[in-house]
Amino acid sequence: MKKTSFLQPFGLDKKTELVYRALLSLADASVSTIARRAGIKRTSAYHILENLAAMGLVTTYIERGVRRFVAEHPSRLKTFFERQVIMAERIIPELTKEISKSRLAPSIRVFEGKDAIKSMSEEGLKTKEKIILSIGSAKHLTELLGGKYGWGKRRREAGIFQKALRFANDDIIDSPSRLHDVRLLPDSFIFPGYIIIFDNSVGIIPCEEPARGILITSRNFSIMMKSFFEVLWKVSSDV
Repeated sequence: MKKTSFLQPFGLDKKTELVYRALLSLADASVSTIARRAGIKRTSAYHILENLAAMGLVTTYIERGVRRFVAEHPSRLKTFFERQVIMAERIIPELTKEISKSRLAPSIRVFEGKDAIKSMSEEGLKTKEKIILSIGSAKHLTELLGGKYGWGKRRREAGIFQKALRFANDDIIDSPSRLHDVRLLPDSFIFPGYIIIFDNSVGIIPCEEPARGILITSRNFSIMMKSFFEVLWKVSSDV
């Protein structure tokens, strides 16, 4: 029998694959014959055949008091996994409700390191409201993270609009086609950090080494910060 594993990547263990492929080569056989061909114990083969039958990959019948097994065509694998997908689609909405309940409670997560901060900003790209508010120097944030990493491009591809409050010394590209509206903060506004606000989350990143940030998920806190942003927006100037 070939040593190449075909079924293990799909979650079937080595013994299950050995039994199924042994039965495929035999077409119709008793447990003892299948166990010998697969090179495993009879009791193990029997339990595996029961599982394969439950998956629809094996059928069974009794002949002269002996239970025999028949391998179904490998195309049944597709049917089995299609059923798994259908079942997953049914239960995902219910499980998602549980996740939503847990997220109603405020949470604070700390992100240590440049890659961790990048992963925090990636969460903004999952915004349901399709808008991100940001305050601070994008230039300084980029320098802290070691250069650009395509976040703006992915934001535009996702159709997410950004309202940004920047400083005069930033590299600013303000264009409707970039889904980006920018205003300049007052010169008197001292803010050596970066804030990103989306949905019920607020990310805060001090622009200093070592790189770290926190993500606060709280409906009330996000409302406060969105109000703070709008006040700043009104007193800021057009580019």
